[in-house]
Amino acid sequence: MSASTRVAIMQPYFCPYIGYFQLVAAVDTFVFYDDVNFIRGGWINRNRIVSGGREFLFTIPIVDASSYRRICDTQVNHKVKDITKLLANIKMSYARAPYYKEVFPVVEDIFTRNRNTIGEMAIDSVVAFAQYLGVPTQFKVSSQENYPKTDDRVQNLVTIMQAEQSTHYINPIGGQELYTKEDFSAHGITLSFIKGKGSLSVIDVCMNNSVSDIQTLLKDYTLI
Repeated sequence: MSASTRVAIMQPYFCPYIGYFQLVAAVDTFVFYDDVNFIRGGWINRNRIVSGGREFLFTIPIVDASSYRRICDTQVNHKVKDITKLLANIKMSYARAPYYKEVFPVVEDIFTRNRNTIGEMAIDSVVAFAQYLGVPTQFKVSSQENYPKTDDRVQNLVTIMQAEQSTHYINPIGGQELYTKEDFSAHGITLSFIKGKGSLSVIDVCMNNSVSDIQTLLKDYTLI
């Protein structure tokens, strides 16, 4: 991999909003940061669709959700009926959507793979929709790469960037609250923040828009 490649490092979110996919499309390599702690109340296991004409917040049930457990170790609770009900809700809510026939099989496959952890399930969802949208980005999974870890949050990201031989790190706009460009320039790495679009799950976006239209949308972002 050449030093000119762009890399993003991000926790896996389940069927995330289109801005997440703009980040995926903006880089050459996307690292799923799944060996950091699960965020309770975050977007790792939940998102929004439209149901009954209104926004509906859905949640993938977790076994004993804890912010002290890594994402890759956080188990999905398959014993409750929530996942089956959610899939049925999506089917009913989008049955008349213009691209239902193309998109629902993708959604159904994600929901029925019966993955053990939310990390696996979320990664599956991002990869599946990236493939559906024709995004050529290479994916890596942090827990499988065994990047060295320290107690320094910035150093851990720098270590991944160095392992991937990249000098351009792209982070979501919210990262401005956590990192500065100087944090990374000291290590010869350029940090850019991506300002993207949208709020609803990629499920809603794909149900209502053609692949070509979404591919155009994926390029509609600003790097700061």
